[in-house]
Amino acid sequence: MKKEVQHIRRSQFVLTYGPGAIIESRNGSRIIPSINRGIGSLFSLDKFQEFEITDSRLRIAIRNLTGSDARVFSLPSNASLGKSQSRGIYHTYIFPAWKVCYGKGKHQPVLYNGTECPVCHKEDDSSAVRFVVACINGHLDEVPWNYAVHYGKNCDHGCKPRYFFWKTGGSSLSDIVIECPDCGCKTDMMKIYNLNFNCTGRFPEMETPLYAGRGAPFYTKPERPFRDRCDKKMKVIQRQSSSLRIPETLTLLTIPEYDNAISNILQRTVVSSTINTIIMSPSRPCDGRMDVEELISWIRSSLTSQISGETIQKIEEYIREKGIFHFCELFNHLHDENWEFMDFIYEEFESLLAGPRTTENYSMSPSRKISPDEGGILPDLDIHPVNKIRTITAQRGYLRMPYIGKNEEPPNIVSSGVYLEGSYWYPGFEGLGEGIFITFSEREFPDLRKTKAYGEWKNHKAPEVSGRKSLWGNTVREPLFVWLHTLSHSIIGALSLYAGYSSASLRERVYIDRDAKNGGILIYTTSPGEDGSMGGLVGA
Repeated sequence: MKKEVQHIRRSQFVLTYGPGAIIESRNGSRIIPSINRGIGSLFSLDKFQEFEITDSRLRIAIRNLTGSDARVFSLPSNASLGKSQSRGIYHTYIFPAWKVCYGKGKHQPVLYNGTECPVCHKEDDSSAVRFVVACINGHLDEVPWNYAVHYGKNCDHGCKPRYFFWKTGGSSLSDIVIECPDCGCKTDMMKIYNLNFNCTGRFPEMETPLYAGRGAPFYTKPERPFRDRCDKKMKVIQRQSSSLRIPETLTLLTIPEYDNAISNILQRTVVSSTINTIIMSPSRPCDGRMDVEELISWIRSSLTSQISGETIQKIEEYIREKGIFHFCELFNHLHDENWEFMDFIYEEFESLLAGPRTTENYSMSPSRKISPDEGGILPDLDIHPVNKIRTITAQRGYLRMPYIGKNEEPPNIVSSGVYLEGSYWYPGFEGLGEGIFITFSEREFPDLRKTKAYGEWKNHKAPEVSGRKSLWGNTVREPLFVWLHTLSHSIIGALSLYAGYSSASLRERVYIDRDAKNGGILIYTTSPGEDGSMGGLVGA
């Protein structure tokens, strides 16, 4: 098998792929293994710290969602490692291992599991079978073909064939017939789709590779340790189905309040852990029990061997200029472990409402007021061009949803993080771009509350919906949020039609305040490689 390198961007890895994703390579179907398996020798604390994305807000948000200490890192790239573009740095596994050999007219198509066809002893004419099985706890496995073919048949042969005949007579599932060559039992894919299989508890992305001298891509030895512990059923699903793996991501903006040198320094793990130890010590410097020079001396002696002298000097300058109280206030705000995801969203909204400002990674221009025609449904709106914006996105996990029962519980989130030296590390990326921020000129939309529909919506008790739970909680049910969300989609549609952007390249954030009186929309693009990453959204 010829080895090929397939390049994907960091943003693609986080937003679309990641551990557990099945990708189509030039040489067939592959599954992306867990990070510790995929990056091989690069899996080390030193390397992760080198590529760490220091953002305490995102770290705290993930920690409070997962219950474990979290850190975010950017996947190493060929360029950042100084390696040739032809060299792979993230290995993959072969999955599914079952293949269909079409024989090129030399024999009828057969379904088999192995490195080569048992009939013609070649692999060039083979391709991975389209079907796998999965459960809502995130387990994934091969279809148990032998069981599926013989299920419900009066067959006492105890067949264990090396292959099955694969017959296709049309485009529907029922036209795909699988037949045992030993006993002649047969079934079709429609019947197999309707079967419920006992869960095997397998996570192929977490398995150890079988090297066997072949090198990447690797086969793995299937591990099914929880056969008796997972009580969910596995169902057949196509390996390219979008519901086979749904990434769970978090994105936070870099707000101007913390887009400065001192905030960046205080968010570094080595700095924050040291200063936290000092602040929480019996000396309690934040309570006025220590003067400025004593605190500076303590910080300097504790950090001298860990960070540069220039970085320490910036901390000293801030303490001397602002005082201990403001230093402690900034540090405690950056590392408030009690904040939930929605607290950071409210903070973003308040920062956007503060108006035009410019920092290293943020620039908002004065607004333009839009007054709709009298008697219209729109209130006066302020449109703020955001000429520069930075986002940090991390993938905390993924779901597998091969089915949803009527009363089914939410699917389990499988973590994308990998444990290393006391913390779980999650893949992330930094995005730079631009956007437009739209909010009400009067800082509220009073006419909405006066409508009949508003009262009916508020009084309606929507049934509990099973499946994915929104990070935004009940905020998404507020009438103002729904109204703004609808407006946002209309604007994105207009930008797609008249400004040259595909709707998929534009992202949205809908905000409402804690009282659900004021709100806003941020439409932005920061992902590399998308339409808007070349600029022009603000002008449009």
